[in-house]
Order: sequence, then C-alpha cells, then structure tokens
Amino acid sequence: MPKLIVLLISFSLGFMMDIFSDSYGIHTAATVLMGYTRPKALSLVSIKGGEDLEEIGIKYLRLGRFFTYTITLIMIHHFALFYLEAFRCNEFFDTFIRTVSTGLFSLILIFCIESLKLNSSIK
Repeated sequence: MPKLIVLLISFSLGFMMDIFSDSYGIHTAATVLMGYTRPKALSLVSIKGGEDLEEIGIKYLRLGRFFTYTITLIMIHHFALFYLEAFRCNEFFDTFIRTVSTGLFSLILIFCIESLKLNSSIK
C-alpha cells in the first residue's frame, strides 16, 4: 500500500478517535507515527522488503515475524499515546509501566484474534 494512503488512513482513524474521546490530537499523532514507521517495521520482518505483502498476519509472516512486527508497532503507538497524554518527565516510570502493560494486553488480544482467523481459514 502506498505510504501516502497509509498516512491518510492513520490520520483518519486517529482523528476519529480524537473526536469521540475528546483528546485533542493525541490519537492522531500516535496513529500517524505508527503509520509512518510501518514500512520500516515491515522491512524488519519481511524477506522481500515488506511492501509487497498482500496481508499481514501469522499465516503470511509466521509467528516470530508477526510477533516482531506487532510488538514494534504496538509499542511505538502506545509510547507516543501515553507520553503525549502524560507530557511530564516526573511520571516517566508510571507511564512506562502503563505503556508496557497495555501493550502486552493489546498483543494478547491481537494474537487471540489472529488465532481465530487462522483456525477459521483452516476449516
């Protein structure tokens, strides 16, 4: 998918989250940052450079590469989101713990959804 399209989708999703949660652009900034770093994350896990992948999932990337790709983008998004929300250095460790715990929960949720998709495609 072209980078401009990814950035526009990222902006739109983040902007919609900001509208509904009244968060003044924090979600927009975090999702645009995630969309901006997506090609680099794909090049980390893909054999051919990443942009030619049809779909991102355990079926296409295998477990290790999918884990690397997912945890990279989740942590980039969550670090940006929670540190922009806190915007203080004196709450660094509290925000760090919140980021890691929420990131791990998101990762578990994504893996559960992916395993359901994988099981339904086998049948």
